[in-house]
Amino acid sequence: MKRSIKQKKSKSTSEYNPSEFPKDQDGVIYVRQSSLVQVQNNIHSFEMQTDQFVEHFRNMGCTGNITIIADDEAMSGTLDIHELPGLSKVVAMIEKEEIGWVGAVHINRLTRDPWLIKPAVLMKTCYDHDVWIATLRMPFNFKDDYCQRVFMIEAEESARHLEWMKLILGGGKILSSKHGYYDGRFIAPGYIVDRSDLKRKKYIIYAPHAEIVHWLFQRFLELDGNFPALCREVAKLPYLFPKFEDWVDKKNINSYRMHNQKSLTLEGNYMVYRGGLISILTNPVYIGWWLPIDGGVIEDNHEPIVEEALFTFAHKRLSTFDLNGERQKPERVSRNGKAEALLKKVIASEPGCGVYPSASKQEYRCYAYEKAHIIEERFALAITRVDPVFLEKFLEKLSTWEGCDDWEDKLEQMRETWQIKAKLIKKQLVEIDIRLQEIEDTLKTPGCPRNLKSKLFQDYEGLEAKKQELDRELRACPEQELSDEALLYQIDELFPLIVKKWSLLSYDIRMRIVNALTRKVILTNPAPGWWKMEIEWKREDWGVDTGQWRYDSNGGQHWISDEEAILRAMYPTEDAADILQALPYRSWSAIRYRAHDQGIKRLRATENRIPVTNPIYEKVCWQDMEYAEREGLVLGTKNVQWFRR
Repeated sequence: MKRSIKQKKSKSTSEYNPSEFPKDQDGVIYVRQSSLVQVQNNIHSFEMQTDQFVEHFRNMGCTGNITIIADDEAMSGTLDIHELPGLSKVVAMIEKEEIGWVGAVHINRLTRDPWLIKPAVLMKTCYDHDVWIATLRMPFNFKDDYCQRVFMIEAEESARHLEWMKLILGGGKILSSKHGYYDGRFIAPGYIVDRSDLKRKKYIIYAPHAEIVHWLFQRFLELDGNFPALCREVAKLPYLFPKFEDWVDKKNINSYRMHNQKSLTLEGNYMVYRGGLISILTNPVYIGWWLPIDGGVIEDNHEPIVEEALFTFAHKRLSTFDLNGERQKPERVSRNGKAEALLKKVIASEPGCGVYPSASKQEYRCYAYEKAHIIEERFALAITRVDPVFLEKFLEKLSTWEGCDDWEDKLEQMRETWQIKAKLIKKQLVEIDIRLQEIEDTLKTPGCPRNLKSKLFQDYEGLEAKKQELDRELRACPEQELSDEALLYQIDELFPLIVKKWSLLSYDIRMRIVNALTRKVILTNPAPGWWKMEIEWKREDWGVDTGQWRYDSNGGQHWISDEEAILRAMYPTEDAADILQALPYRSWSAIRYRAHDQGIKRLRATENRIPVTNPIYEKVCWQDMEYAEREGLVLGTKNVQWFRR
């Protein structure tokens, strides 16, 4: 009897119903990477998910068009479908039946959802529209029960692997944190860690710093919630927190939140700037709360530093989240809020600065945040000198407006985007309800083991929390944004009346119209005697308008000793142009008046290179003249000079 040894054939992915895989249909390859490290080192690298993967499908015999969707780079697989623009696009293509298959190198590229809501929605959507999902391991035809089971098992393993990695990397910290013990995080000012029991380390009060923390909360209350005023007071101090006493453990000092080069003074004391003050005044640790790493809250965990009422006052005015984790609009007490400044919501300045209207002085005031947020006033300009400049150009735009046909398309596009997002959220909510009902049915089953019940109760609570989160997102329809866009239709029909009756409209209506059409107004002071306004319109065909205007400047009232010396040496005999250049921030008018006050006489009889007696040049400094020449501006007018790009 003849025997032959045959090579064992490995079962390739193409052996799973190769005749049914829609090779002749179009498909998409979905790419998602969580970090730059994956791009460089991981098997799920960009090249593996794109070029090589396309070649893989071509070798399988796919002849249709293959689209690569890589919109979700650096986004987590734990996010919901509607939070991932790339995956949302894939689902939309499935529902429109534009594709026959979706490719991903592994299930974990599509989902790492621990609740398995996302994979269930993907699977059902593919099932309803007869679309396959293909990975390097196998293609999934969801008409087949086996493929459904394997897909969900791999999705569960992908989520578990992520949790397993978290446990491996930080399991001990999570367990300690869950019981209210110190978990290695930065130590908040006012506390140190009691390390007498290394297994049960907890926050204890460090009195020298705790007293200052309490003063910050108390002072914020005394200032009636005026946070900029508090920042200015703190900035004037040589330091806020003194250096630690010698007995304090070095581990506490090294883990101290402020222990970095930006905050440390040469003597070892600590300064705190704007961001640090907000962090302190909104941290619930100061009322004895502990926030574990994996979520939740433990109240009365350690000794509080401030009273709950005092903390709540600060938290409501500064935090963008309430104590339940819900987004909130901070209730800042702003004395600028009553100023009827037309541009209060759109005005800005150079990077690192903020512009705010002052009701008391009726000015736009610009503050620069330097050295990690110390506030410094950069300039102030009367509202009556800014708003009319803007209105000049704004009403001109309205008077030449020929309609806004494209706004209807944009408004419809916004509605469609929201409807797609809402549809995906609703699908996930339906799936959660199904899961919740399955858990309830299992719990009612006679003889259900106790350990299983414990797990099911935990799952039920997690799904309920997820359901509430999705419900909030569903209710958060951007009505105000849509309303602002819809206002443009009213403007389109009424703009002749708006231009004629502008001064008769209420302040709220005028500001709303301005906000609907204006993206940003950037106000700067590029030279001592020049103001510059750059208007970015929301309508693309309006472009960007830049207006510049001059005002008289004298370089400030205070003369320094160096300037006085130059004045004495040059004013009697030197050419006016040379004097202006030597004192570049002083106008000839300011120089002449200062010389008169100091008893310095002008002896020069010859004509100057610059006719400083001419009113055009009398109140202009050298910096102003240089800027005008560079920008192509006319010195002899105080009218706004407009340019458009």
